[in-house]
Amino acid sequence: MKYFVEDVFDAPLKDVIEICLDRSRDTKVYPNVTKSEVKKRETRGSKMYVTVETLANGDIPPKLRKLVHPHMLTWTEEGIFDYDKNTYDYKVRTHFFSNLTSIKGHFDYSERDGKTVRKLEGEIKVNLPLLGQIVEAKVVEVQKANLRLDVKNILEELKTRKK
Repeated sequence: MKYFVEDVFDAPLKDVIEICLDRSRDTKVYPNVTKSEVKKRETRGSKMYVTVETLANGDIPPKLRKLVHPHMLTWTEEGIFDYDKNTYDYKVRTHFFSNLTSIKGHFDYSERDGKTVRKLEGEIKVNLPLLGQIVEAKVVEVQKANLRLDVKNILEELKTRKK
């Protein structure tokens, strides 16, 4: 399932990117994230490579609770931020059911009319007969809700920077 989200911030591009790249925010911003740890961060040339391990406590739909337990909601994100293009590409490898899932995304940051535009093109695939589409829809729903929380937090952080 592919999805698209666009957010606009009345703030400088560099400030929005700096906030978005700060992964220490994850547990503060996303209520379903219990732990988020940057395992590796390395800059080579104009690219920053990051590995982030995340543990969630997601709201599992009743129909899936027999199959998916909260401790199964752990994943590792491998991402590359390109400072020349202002893009962040990531792939997620779940710790459980990794052979059944494919999660990836592309963030693009740009300026438009003096504002910062952040676009996300995401894709989630769960290769399970019958349940795959239900899981995909739930993950996309949670991801979009998290992005709304992220926007709220980014706006709050931007306000504190202006003071």
